[in-house]
Amino acid sequence: MKFYLLGERTNIEIDVLHRNFPDSTDYWDVNWVKSKIKIEIPGYLVCFNAELRTDELRDFVNELKLMKRFLQGKASLKNLDSYFQFDCEMDKLGNIMWTGETCYPAGYGAVLTFEFASDQTFLNTLIKELDEILTVFPVVGKP
Repeated sequence: MKFYLLGERTNIEIDVLHRNFPDSTDYWDVNWVKSKIKIEIPGYLVCFNAELRTDELRDFVNELKLMKRFLQGKASLKNLDSYFQFDCEMDKLGNIMWTGETCYPAGYGAVLTFEFASDQTFLNTLIKELDEILTVFPVVGKP
């Protein structure tokens, strides 16, 4: 199940593959999911596997929904393992400025930092993709 961050000459694809520990009853274990990250920006193509948490996706989509509702604001997809971080901010005209940073291997590998612009037209699709992923991989339990 994939979701996309799209912008001018930028395509970020995050494919959520499966839970790492589907039989666990521990909140901190059961909410890890394996994913594949693919980033295409001018001059670079980056592809690697990463561990995500379903609560990271939930928090991100909730922030995006607020941004869409008020047509301004900020949203961040932060990764506990530091594979990546994507931050966006919408201005009053509906323009969205994104900043991204990846690190692979996580924590000590090569770092790529970049920016790109997009607009609010893709938010509905992004929110729908994330909601569908969270339907299949919901946040389980409480911390």
